[in-house]
Amino acid sequence: MPQQMSSIMEQEYAELLAYLDFYSTYVSGVDPLDPIHPANVMKQIVDKFGRAEALEGLKQAINDTVEDLISQPPGYVEKLDAALRDRGIITFSEIRRRYELAYKQILKCGSIRDETEYDLITGILAGYSSIVNESERALLAELVAQYEKNS
Repeated sequence: MPQQMSSIMEQEYAELLAYLDFYSTYVSGVDPLDPIHPANVMKQIVDKFGRAEALEGLKQAINDTVEDLISQPPGYVEKLDAALRDRGIITFSEIRRRYELAYKQILKCGSIRDETEYDLITGILAGYSSIVNESERALLAELVAQYEKNS
């Protein structure tokens, strides 16, 4: 039986799904009727595994959007945020703030706890992000190695 989610997790799922739906359609150009559109894929995941599992996958997909947009100029981000805000959807800037907060929490904790955090850190190590200095990069590589060893 699928795990029940708290009302806070339900709210997070709804706001992240709305963001990913918008991003996939308007930024990535995926037809909303296409079976590979993330909103359609998420429905299949929910049906098969439940919303709690789908939320974890959704967070991983959201991390990917941050990596995809990390080098966009401020004007692009402002326009994207305005389009999202006009539709009542969480903004990219808020998503990015959460991403950076999660990154900082992983550094503070000194370990990677789950697949979502693992994907976040491996994305950063892939070189797409400028938020990491060389000493942090070495630490992150060590955390990834520890997580992979224990998984």
